[in-house]
Amino acid sequence: MKETTMRTDEDMLHELESANNGEGPDPIASYSGPALIALKAAIHERRRLDDLITATVHTAHDEGASWAMIGAILGTTRQAAHAKYSQQITA
Repeated sequence: MKETTMRTDEDMLHELESANNGEGPDPIASYSGPALIALKAAIHERRRLDDLITATVHTAHDEGASWAMIGAILGTTRQAAHAKYSQQITA
């Protein structure tokens, strides 16, 4: 009967990290469906829209809109709107 050696979690992690010339596994290479292309496009669009929302929040705040107003339009609290967007506003 042949003896089987169990690989440890560290062994398997090392194999994964060493794959693809040390770059690790390439998840995209293992899948080639149209949904992946659509997902990539959707993520790009989401980033574009996030940038547009941020710029518009800055403009609204510069025009005098309160954080309460901005939060209400965003569907969140004034505190959450302030926390997310005030750090990005430079005076």
